[in-house]
Amino acid sequence: MRHKHGSIKSRFTALENQFLNTFFSGIYISAKEFITIGNTVGVPMGMNSRELLIKELLNKSDANGTLAQTTQLLNTLIQERVATYHSLSKDYPGAASALAKLAQKANSTASLLAREVKGNPYE
Repeated sequence: MRHKHGSIKSRFTALENQFLNTFFSGIYISAKEFITIGNTVGVPMGMNSRELLIKELLNKSDANGTLAQTTQLLNTLIQERVATYHSLSKDYPGAASALAKLAQKANSTASLLAREVKGNPYE
């Protein structure tokens, strides 16, 4: 499917948008972290915008068969952030409600990651 600008629509569009919007995802993954994950799974990436990096990471790892490993690394990163939120909640009780919301959003992002990678069985 092509957009009006000629680019091919990614099957991971919802997931890409989720990762790029910190308000909805509850986490911020830096360009360096995307590049590190890419290098770990054999998807070499150069420095670029976060938007292009996440597209490249997901689509190339899907193409070369390392999507499961990429998903696992992203899930590990998400769970590390959730653990950090819980730790900060204990240290700063006044921020506990805000941090709990971020942890909930991050867990929702992990669920979306699992759903999107699994794909639609009817396609």
